Amino acid sequence: MVSFLIIISFLLHFITFTAIYMLFQQLKNAKKQDMNEIMELFDTYLQEVKDENNRLQQVLRDHNQRSDNMYQQVKPTKQPEIEMDEYEQLQAIPIPDAVGDTVTASLESRVLQLHNQGLPIDDIAQKLNCGKTEVEIIIKLREKMK
Repeated sequence: MVSFLIIISFLLHFITFTAIYMLFQQLKNAKKQDMNEIMELFDTYLQEVKDENNRLQQVLRDHNQRSDNMYQQVKPTKQPEIEMDEYEQLQAIPIPDAVGDTVTASLESRVLQLHNQGLPIDDIAQKLNCGKTEVEIIIKLREKMK
């Protein structure tokens, strides 16, 4: 009876290993097929990009030839020279030195700055004219974000 069970066990093991090997081969073939399809797609895309690049180069060549022909047909004109009086007038216009920008910190940043300096919540609320609960919420939210 034991020998019969051992023979059945070997047969089941053999069938299992055979099935695993066949599945492995199918997976291997599927990977090869996927790789070939990907390579074909890349080749197709590369060819399309090359064709588009060639068309663009041709359009640019045609455009350059047309612009060269237009340039040869049109004579360059002399630009009028700026008179010295106009130049001196432009130089006389005062240039503002520096523009003073003022930056105001938001309530949240001021609360956090005072909290980092070690002030208690009550003092921060009094100093910034806001509620104690508002200051507590800002500090708690900042701690949660860290």
